[in-house]
Amino acid sequence: MNASFRVFDYRLPAGVQALGAVLCVAGIAFAIWARWHLGRNWSATPSIKEGHELVASGPYRFVRHPIYTGIILALLGSALTNSVIWVAFFIIFTINFIARIPIEERYMLQLFPGEYPEYKKRTKALIPFVW
Repeated sequence: MNASFRVFDYRLPAGVQALGAVLCVAGIAFAIWARWHLGRNWSATPSIKEGHELVASGPYRFVRHPIYTGIILALLGSALTNSVIWVAFFIIFTINFIARIPIEERYMLQLFPGEYPEYKKRTKALIPFVW
């Protein structure tokens, strides 16, 4: 293999790769559960919808943005099992999601001025018990 391409091909220990695979599957499952649980309240872009409900059950009882959490977890797992390219995807998507959170939360505060501040106090944004 050409030396210039070796930077994109790294091998971590088998245990780390196995952990990465588990994280990837768990992240995808968590994101799917969150999307399914959100139901008709879901939107590809942050927006105020008519009849919007505050969902604070299912995966939303652990974090306020579980779809993002699941995708980030899956990308982290992919980075541990594949190449540096997945590390770049992990970084780019994480930054993008962190930037989107304040926008979405402004919409939620407009929609649920009484309920959302309480939900926000008791539920972390992306990482349970941390942030």
